[in-house]
Amino acid sequence: MQNRVDLLVVGAGPAGSTAARYAAEQGADVLLIDKKTEIGVPVCCGELLPSRDLMASAFPNAPGLDELFPIEPALVRRRIRRIIATSPRGRGYEFPMDGCTVDRDAFDRHLADAAVCRGAVLQAGTKFLRLDGRRVTTSQGVYEADVVIAADGPLSPVCRAAGMARHLKLAPAVTCQAAGEFGDAVRIFFGNGVAPGGYAWIIPKGGRANVGLGIQSPGTPLRPLLDAFLASNGLAADSMQAGFVPVSGPACETVRGHVLAVGDAAGHVVASNGGGITIAMVCGRMAGLAAARHLLRGDPLAAYEREWRTAMGRELESAARAKRWMDLSLRSDFLLEQAMSMLGAGGLERLMVYNGMGRPRPPARA
Repeated sequence: MQNRVDLLVVGAGPAGSTAARYAAEQGADVLLIDKKTEIGVPVCCGELLPSRDLMASAFPNAPGLDELFPIEPALVRRRIRRIIATSPRGRGYEFPMDGCTVDRDAFDRHLADAAVCRGAVLQAGTKFLRLDGRRVTTSQGVYEADVVIAADGPLSPVCRAAGMARHLKLAPAVTCQAAGEFGDAVRIFFGNGVAPGGYAWIIPKGGRANVGLGIQSPGTPLRPLLDAFLASNGLAADSMQAGFVPVSGPACETVRGHVLAVGDAAGHVVASNGGGITIAMVCGRMAGLAAARHLLRGDPLAAYEREWRTAMGRELESAARAKRWMDLSLRSDFLLEQAMSMLGAGGLERLMVYNGMGRPRPPARA
């Protein structure tokens, strides 16, 4: 038996759940599926979110920030006020960063619940298998969908099935949880002895921290690097999870026929720091609204690509260029030490917090 839906969203992470929420809110018949039996589990993420004001500064054209943020207080694990970046030789560079940490599994469930409250149907434990035109085959049945949103991560089987052009470079990453009190500063560590071509992090969560690292080479074993980093900081992990982060900037194509890509599937990640949760939510909102306008009014789906590129494309492309520049230094600890010294705390803040574009000036007061 074949079921029919207006919109089928594949992936109940921040991008997919937000897209489902906004499409359902507009009156579309939405089915949200995820291959995980428990939404948000396992977690492979730094779990760090910038504040609404920081998002507005870093992405001044991003729509919907007042609707999407701030984060529910009950979900906040720790307020973050600053970043301390440590060079290969141990020199520290401190700069402000306004944000918070969350438990990503609880946060994902919160977003999925919000979509359900607006009228979407959530179906966990459902794996996407095939796409034949508008016919979508899953592990739990076959659906006829007028629009499909691919929010299924950086490897995105939906994007591959739709024939979307891809140019995403994926960086391996591993994360874990460690007990302890870590203050209000995110600590980032550079050096090829720590994380070749990338960086390691300790992100406070209140009573524990998210600890992990990301590197450039897919062939390098992650577990020994993380074990060594934990040992050097006197930490013990109680869980580990590996995954991939798209770090080459946004995908060159995010609309193909009746399929839209969003979140990691679309490369909606700040390449210069690896963050993508809030970007995925903003772009997910745009994807859901674009799908609803197409379904209810016949507006072209291509409008989605124009909208998100106008709103965030310049900043995401700038972050990707900044990362490519830093990659030249990351190959050598000597060059990296010199680059960090030349940039100083202000330059590192521009690179890692403001997409390599510089901190925007505050608006003039009337």
